[in-house]
Amino acid sequence: MVAYWTPQRIAHAVPRVVAPKGVPSPQAGKPPGAGGGGGGNTGTAWTGGGKVKMTTGKVLFTMDGVDYVCSGSVASDTGSSTSLVLTAGHCVYDESGSGFATNWMFVPDYENGGAIVTNPDGSHSFTCDTVPYGCWTAQALVTTTAWANGGASLAGFNDDYAFAVVGAGGKTGESKQLDTTVGSNPVAFNQAHPAQVYSFGYPQASPYNGQKLIYCSGNDIADTWGGTTDFGLNCNMTGGSSGGPWYVGFGSAGSQGSLNSVNSFKYTSGKFAKYMFGPYFDAYTLKTYNAAKAAPSNDTLVAP
Repeated sequence: MVAYWTPQRIAHAVPRVVAPKGVPSPQAGKPPGAGGGGGGNTGTAWTGGGKVKMTTGKVLFTMDGVDYVCSGSVASDTGSSTSLVLTAGHCVYDESGSGFATNWMFVPDYENGGAIVTNPDGSHSFTCDTVPYGCWTAQALVTTTAWANGGASLAGFNDDYAFAVVGAGGKTGESKQLDTTVGSNPVAFNQAHPAQVYSFGYPQASPYNGQKLIYCSGNDIADTWGGTTDFGLNCNMTGGSSGGPWYVGFGSAGSQGSLNSVNSFKYTSGKFAKYMFGPYFDAYTLKTYNAAKAAPSNDTLVAP
């Protein structure tokens, strides 16, 4: 699977952005983007290093013949031979009907051109040896039936999260476990809101280029526009950041904190058009997480 990702395919991979259906029309007299509350900042390159840099990475995958990019992070797991990567549901499953992604690969600490190397003769090559820790491919992908059957409806975005089960990987000749190589992050459920959160990802759409780890921070807000159970953060990250982690209790250099959501979607108009939204991690999320830890193959879960 690693061999699939040639420089040409990586260069032409595009962000997978799924827009919610059934969005309310903007109210007369209110320009797109109007509305306040929910502090935040424009996406800024993360320079703090730490565990968050090591455990956040770029996700590459194929859906319906198209190569895509998303983001993901390593979630804590008790398995001795596999690890878990948390990402968005739309980064593992095509809700339009073509099913699970293929060629799914995670590259932790992907920075500054990633693994695309310019050779002395001017040609390019892709090797997992040029990134700090290497690459890991998915053995199984797990998401919710609520997302898979939602068809990108507003209700579907309530459960737009997923886990990839990855086996041994790393650099050439290595057979390392992901979470013992880069570390992992606990997952928090049923957290109180509003909360101070940090969001990370590898946005690729303009004004970003997908080569830097970007973050936003601030107080999250409830979705009073579309009526989802998601929470929003004032953040200008773009396509490619989908699936990137949200943290609560985030500490110095990423040494603390728990995963409590992922970058999921943005409204194209309305008072929250400047906000990134992420699903609320509840008991259904915990069920998905536990299923991923035991998943022998690709699976979707029955909605409660």
